Amino acid sequence: MHSVLRAIRARCPRRVGLQRRLSSHWKFEKKIMRKETPLTSTLKSVAKTIGYVGFCGGCVIFISLGDARREDSPLMKALMKLDPETAHNVSVYAASCSYRTREFLGLVESDVRRMQIEDMLGVEFCGMTMKNCIGLAAGYDKNAQAMQGMLDMGFGFVEAGTVTPLPQPGNPKPRVFRLPEQKCVINRYGFNSEGHKAFEERFKTEAEYKRLFQPGRIIGINIGKNKTQTDAVSDYVKGVELLGQYADYLVVNVSSPNTPGLRDLQNEKQLRELLTAVMKARDALPRRSPIDYVEQKKQRKERWVWTWKHQLGLPLHEEEPLLDLAKVKRPDMPPLFVKIAPDVNKENLESIAQVVKETKVDGIVISNTTIRRDFGFEHKNLKEKGGLSGPVLREMSNEVISDFYRLTEGKIPIIGVGGVSTGKDALDKIKAGASVVQLYTGLIYGGPARVSNIKSELVALLTEQNYSHVSEAVGANHKN
Repeated sequence: MHSVLRAIRARCPRRVGLQRRLSSHWKFEKKIMRKETPLTSTLKSVAKTIGYVGFCGGCVIFISLGDARREDSPLMKALMKLDPETAHNVSVYAASCSYRTREFLGLVESDVRRMQIEDMLGVEFCGMTMKNCIGLAAGYDKNAQAMQGMLDMGFGFVEAGTVTPLPQPGNPKPRVFRLPEQKCVINRYGFNSEGHKAFEERFKTEAEYKRLFQPGRIIGINIGKNKTQTDAVSDYVKGVELLGQYADYLVVNVSSPNTPGLRDLQNEKQLRELLTAVMKARDALPRRSPIDYVEQKKQRKERWVWTWKHQLGLPLHEEEPLLDLAKVKRPDMPPLFVKIAPDVNKENLESIAQVVKETKVDGIVISNTTIRRDFGFEHKNLKEKGGLSGPVLREMSNEVISDFYRLTEGKIPIIGVGGVSTGKDALDKIKAGASVVQLYTGLIYGGPARVSNIKSELVALLTEQNYSHVSEAVGANHKN
């Protein structure tokens, strides 16, 4: 070995000389650093003081911002000072942080609060067991980055996407505009997406960490088409074939107003062709084997049930899980829904209902954003192109839900979306015919606390109106 080293040194005399010079330089540096001078002493003292003040200041800031769930928290106010798209990206990043970070910031709903309000809200929907009927609409977590964070926030189910086969940047910025007086938003994102491959990689990671198909934690995938794609059907079929294996349910989005020609797919002939193709692709997916959630729980503790208090050995008021794991259901293939616009007329809605029944689609999502602007108020951003969402959409959406429920005699499950920001808004949609509801814009203005508040208000209203469970109120307006 020594002979080999000598041979190398003989061939590289310059390199050896350089190493010796560097070695002597490092030894000299060490001697200098050992000697304490007034300057180095002062610098160390200043550094320690700055570090101490920074640490204390950071603690004070975090304490003041700690309850980020509040609508009036400093953190929420700071987000509203940012431009809408930047604020959106910041919130997605916060929701994608580690569980401990989110819990420290108040972005995790406590188990005690959840147990107090969710007994009446757990539902069996299209073969899926949901811990509550309040979900996050598509458009927030476009690239599947914050699914677990949003579930921990208190949502019963989360819909990721819309995702397109190929990456695309969407429409030029600025493309999101607030109307704060009306608590509304106009967006023209245009399906900005990282594409199927990035989406699949994130879901593979979730699967590796066994965070998919967990009891009560439902994750849907909303699929769309690329802007330049002329064969729309092939894009949707690709989405079903590639991502169907990871989704608890799938949504075919044909209702965004920000992709040219997309809403034309709601016409009877094109919709029938599309839904026939995607249902065929869905039916071709491998059947899922049932999961024994009771046995699974024995192998590992569920993160959404066992909090840091358990890890420290501190007791919680209730030691049992929130769901009866022996009764948790999981379909052998993902249910498929189609998402429509609130701007459809009566004739178009009748044809959609007929096509949905013929193709045996599992359900429908009502509704996306509206292109209407005649709501009796003025705002400088109202002239912007794009889809309008918020409270002004509430009655439009409810009317379409009610009409569709009547046309299908309540036999097609409905996910109600549009203008939900209170428990009353959610109950109105449920009474109109929706089995579960989603929100997005309400979260922008209300913050994370909006989720728990809606559930609490919904439980109070159900109790006040003598309903023992939320399922009893579904379609109540049609039963009188």
